[in-house]
Amino acid sequence: MTDTRVEAKTPMHLLKQDHRTVKELFSEYGKLGDGAREEKERLFREINEELTIHAEIEERLFYPAVRDVKTDEAEDLVNEAVEEHLIVKTLLEELSALQPGEAQFDAKMKVLRDTVEHHAAEEEKEMFPQAKRLPDEVLESLLIEMEALRNDLEDKDVE
Repeated sequence: MTDTRVEAKTPMHLLKQDHRTVKELFSEYGKLGDGAREEKERLFREINEELTIHAEIEERLFYPAVRDVKTDEAEDLVNEAVEEHLIVKTLLEELSALQPGEAQFDAKMKVLRDTVEHHAAEEEKEMFPQAKRLPDEVLESLLIEMEALRNDLEDKDVE
């Protein structure tokens, strides 16, 4: 787990940091050769943890807040994002049942990377502007809740 988190100013900054972290992990993975099974396994575990925590934060806190914007666009974006999370979770489960070195592993990692990068780009470009419509005090409170949930989830994972 990366311990170099910078203090976020808004919920969107926090999520953007997560997007960057996972993108960097995928980039590291992409540079590895066929023989780097242990390193691939380590990076997969880290990617899995990051994505699992990130999805939990979005689904429990961020997406319900975006729904509160009460526009058709916000509602549609949240519904689509939840469906994309289901795809990511399915891929993570399937990858957990495989070992690096198996033919399907790298192919599924590529699909996971493409799916996550598309999802993150769409959130940043389309959903974050919707979230910015929320009152400042709501965004401040949401950020505090998101950071607290992250800490709780990271602590559970360590135990």
